[in-house]
Amino acid sequence: MEKVRQFKQYILHNWSRIQDWRTVVKHPPKGARRLGGMESHQRHVTYRMKKRGMHWSDEGAEVMVKIKQGMLNHTLRKAYLKGQKRSVREQRKVKQVIRMSTYLKQETHPSIGVKQGSISLYTAHSSARGQLLKSFR
Repeated sequence: MEKVRQFKQYILHNWSRIQDWRTVVKHPPKGARRLGGMESHQRHVTYRMKKRGMHWSDEGAEVMVKIKQGMLNHTLRKAYLKGQKRSVREQRKVKQVIRMSTYLKQETHPSIGVKQGSISLYTAHSSARGQLLKSFR
């Protein structure tokens, strides 16, 4: 019941900001969509920009956002190739290389951790083999 009350309170306090932006703007563009999808996609960009405490210049941040946006929208390859001054044959070759790189990309797998155990040498710890065993610990 507490969660329902909190949700109701949130809706009442934030109702003015929850409204569809297209009804607030005088002349919204044709085909304009709601913002819900954009808000979920912004996480990809913010994660990349804030990861490992990175700091960005204004120019660098703008370029990185455009790259991430192109990756998410699947328009990065087209935009990259459009800016290149290449012959049709060279364009085909670059497209093939880019296409092959997606096939060769290997998936990452979660780490299974380090397996632990001991090796019995049945020897004195002061011997060479014993010292070797100690170095592994």
